[in-house]
Amino acid sequence: MIALKNLTAKLDAFFNISAFDESKLLTPRPAGYDSMLARFAVPEFSTLWNGLMLNNAPEIDRVYLVVFPNQEALDQIIAREVERGAPGGLIFSHHPADFSESLPEPVYITETLLEDLREHRINLYHCHAPLDCHPEISTSGAIAEALKMKVLGRCAPYRGGMAGVYGKIPYNTFDECARKVAESMDLPTLRYVNIRHDGLPVHKAMVVAGGGGATLEYIQEAIDLGCDTYITGEWSYFGPGEWRAAQREALRAFLAKAQINLIAGSHYASEMVVMRDQMRNWFKEQVPGIEVVLIGQKDPWR
Repeated sequence: MIALKNLTAKLDAFFNISAFDESKLLTPRPAGYDSMLARFAVPEFSTLWNGLMLNNAPEIDRVYLVVFPNQEALDQIIAREVERGAPGGLIFSHHPADFSESLPEPVYITETLLEDLREHRINLYHCHAPLDCHPEISTSGAIAEALKMKVLGRCAPYRGGMAGVYGKIPYNTFDECARKVAESMDLPTLRYVNIRHDGLPVHKAMVVAGGGGATLEYIQEAIDLGCDTYITGEWSYFGPGEWRAAQREALRAFLAKAQINLIAGSHYASEMVVMRDQMRNWFKEQVPGIEVVLIGQKDPWR
């Protein structure tokens, strides 16, 4: 067992949590949600929307890694904790809400789930921009590492840090690169809407995990850096919602004049890599003997 306060102090210091204010990232939130969440969350969470969110047990001996704290993932975690008598667990989540490629808006943790997490002594630590932008352990850096890229630098300014990396990629063809992207993200295949081969040979790539296609400035930055390929989690935005429709139109107009290959896995799959390959090891190094469990998502495109 490790004291929660000791582990969160390690996380706060390593990720420099206080440097990233994301309190306005998902606004406006549903009416009344913030006041409801305040009954469960630690008071400091509302300041940054990063760091410890739920303090439900003073000691923990198991960490669950999740990309999205959705119903499916939280149900699994609660069931596992009930089965072992709920001695104290910690969820380390990249996002504070669920993002689905098939829904128009984020889905927040419900009051019922917050009550269940409290009852079963499950803490929650949220790490979004700090995990995207960390120079050693990051969502984009983990993909680059899995693809065996020779990283030349960081890029994609985000919330005061750099969320992307770029560098040389060791594959001879676009098809080979696309297959390796799928393999690195544990995907059986890539969706055709997430692949755009613009005829360029593959030598240099920029990686921005998650919804990297939402910021056209990032794709332009890749071109300016001399990259022939842009790798992300989601760029086509084919799902429902007005903002996705607007994004598709803006991207269509941009790509009519831009020359670059695009490859996307899925939002979830691209951000799962850092949990699988880097955060699991970080927790085991920081707390020898602790159990670390990656909670996957059955449908990476749901």
